[in-house]
Amino acid sequence: MNRAIHRKTDSLNKTYAKTQRIIINDRGVFYKVRGGKLNGPFETEADARNDLKVFMQVVEIEEQLDTEDLRIFS
Repeated sequence: MNRAIHRKTDSLNKTYAKTQRIIINDRGVFYKVRGGKLNGPFETEADARNDLKVFMQVVEIEEQLDTEDLRIFS
């Protein structure tokens, strides 16, 4: 399976590979976001995945608001 992606904010002539977002170690369960930042620890993988889902929804809302702001000021 090809996991290469193009991000909205990146050049179209560059390809990135998706990495594993969920990390489990002796300190707990974490999820990784762009830039390598780890969020956590969570007690369970389900908790980490739920928080990641909310995190991604917030990022999407922020991107929509930024786009709307650009339309207002152009």
